[in-house]
Amino acid sequence: MVRRFLLQCTKLALPIVALFALVAWIDPYSLYHTGGPVPRALKEKNLYHSGRTMPFSNMMWKLVDYRRTPSPDIMLGDSRLSYFDLDSLQQLTGDRYYNLGVPGGNYVTMDHLFRFADSLADLRHVMVQVSFRGLHASQHFDIYAEPASLLARPWAYVYNRRVIEAAGLNLYSLLFPDAIAYDVPGDDQWQAVLDAERAAAQAWEMDTTAFSTLRHIADRCRAEGARLVFVEYPTHPDLQRIMREAGLSDARNAYLERLRAMAPVIDLDQPGLFPVDRSFWRDPLHLTIDAQRALIPRIWAPA
Repeated sequence: MVRRFLLQCTKLALPIVALFALVAWIDPYSLYHTGGPVPRALKEKNLYHSGRTMPFSNMMWKLVDYRRTPSPDIMLGDSRLSYFDLDSLQQLTGDRYYNLGVPGGNYVTMDHLFRFADSLADLRHVMVQVSFRGLHASQHFDIYAEPASLLARPWAYVYNRRVIEAAGLNLYSLLFPDAIAYDVPGDDQWQAVLDAERAAAQAWEMDTTAFSTLRHIADRCRAEGARLVFVEYPTHPDLQRIMREAGLSDARNAYLERLRAMAPVIDLDQPGLFPVDRSFWRDPLHLTIDAQRALIPRIWAPA
């Protein structure tokens, strides 16, 4: 009787064990190993499969990867750093930066990621992509906690639903590469972004805890002798106009002054600095890869 019960339990458990073993073998975020059937390049490509999965996937990948290969030169920010050309930056500066920009990233994310990097490396150069719009109270959420918990509890990795989904995507994209559609802005995305930004600007509520985060980063960089720069990334003139019409110019100027008291600030979000032509933009917040390359000498050449 007992033997039959144990046999039935084993039969029921086998599919689950097989699933967990498959997830560990594919290992979509390379937590356990850097081998497996899916090439690294395809795993990285799949981080941008969908806007729904990008925040977790990018955060999980970068926590694992940075812990394995910590760098003294880092960039912190949001999705506007996601397609940054690190090779062009290295050609200009000679330094290989690690891009810790994460889609959905905010000041909460920057706080966690800076502390994470600071615990693993003697930081030398730190570029923080700051954001006035990121001060809105609605931006105060945490996308770090779940990936960090898997890093601390690696046994939970194989049965995490997001990891299982990512493993399935990796396997499917390997077997049927032409069947996968990656995140591409839709025809309505431009207006959707403007509408969301207009609603936020008209109901502006500032979360001042972000300044404590930036102060901590500045103090730690100063203590370690690391060079820190804050960079306000450009937005399209359509979005700049929304912020002005909402009467936020004085608040933005005050924000920049507070930042300048902590570290050098490069403000690239000014009228006339970047073309109105939409061919330079993925949407009102995001430059194309080619347009992003134009930022590199503006930010790093003076150093």
